Amino acid sequence: MMNNRGGEDQPSGPLERYFQSGLEMYNAGNYAQAEVQFERGLQLNRRHNESLKHLGLAQFNQGKWHLAIQKLGLYLDTDPSNEEILISSGECCIQLGRYYDAERFYRKAISVNQNNAEAYLGLGQVIYRRGVYNEAINVLKKGAQIDPDNTGILFMLGEAYNNLEKSDMAIECFERVLTLRQDNSRVYYNLGILYDKKSMPEKASVMYRRARDLNEPQRTPAPKPVVPKPGEGTFFSRSLTLVESGEEESKTEGLDKARYNKMRRRQAGKAPHKVIERPDVEVDQAGTMDLTKASLKINEALRIIKDSKKS
Repeated sequence: MMNNRGGEDQPSGPLERYFQSGLEMYNAGNYAQAEVQFERGLQLNRRHNESLKHLGLAQFNQGKWHLAIQKLGLYLDTDPSNEEILISSGECCIQLGRYYDAERFYRKAISVNQNNAEAYLGLGQVIYRRGVYNEAINVLKKGAQIDPDNTGILFMLGEAYNNLEKSDMAIECFERVLTLRQDNSRVYYNLGILYDKKSMPEKASVMYRRARDLNEPQRTPAPKPVVPKPGEGTFFSRSLTLVESGEEESKTEGLDKARYNKMRRRQAGKAPHKVIERPDVEVDQAGTMDLTKASLKINEALRIIKDSKKS
């Protein structure tokens, strides 16, 4: 069965299962696993463009720019006006330093839809990276007219104004970003520099501290060891593991008491254990026990105890 675009075969059987599985993983953010599923589907049918598109997007979301631009380019051969793929292709080219190719993709996206703010953001970034700040501002302003709360556009406007030494306008843009989101350390750092330029040291200090706090990794304090108070713990006779008081402690005490009573019944009427003569332990120059002698003493003690149990 064929669809109406480029003669692409509709997925069926194993291909459909691979595609649907990959799509579920992709939508859940499991891009590496989704990539595997889409590749398996394409091994069955290279003409399945939806698998090709989502494979490219999965690689894009993993930062595999070289692989992603190849797959997205193949998809654009059959659907050259897809805005999402044009913009993603432009971002790949920016990451690869191919600014003129990126500009071509973004301008194509704008020609498809002049109300796509993300396309203006991408084009503004490309022009900014080429150092043409005034032109970048003009492009970014068009994007801001479409989406006034786009923090990416506002941030890039602030950067461009800052590079043109238009401090007041840069501050206005960065402060606007902070009203919308407060997790970008670069915004705080830039504001700190601009406040310093404006002789506002107190505000600058606040911005620098906030930027530092965001950049420092969040450290989870190690849990403190639980040390029972005197009398609140007991030792388990076999493992010598400290058991906290409570239900487990009462169980352990019961077991220890039963073992103790059993031992008393077995020892009733028997001669006491022989006392092991323990001469002074010889210590070498480093202060450690002679392990051979210690081992012999232990074996001798075990043998005496074993003999006493047999008698």
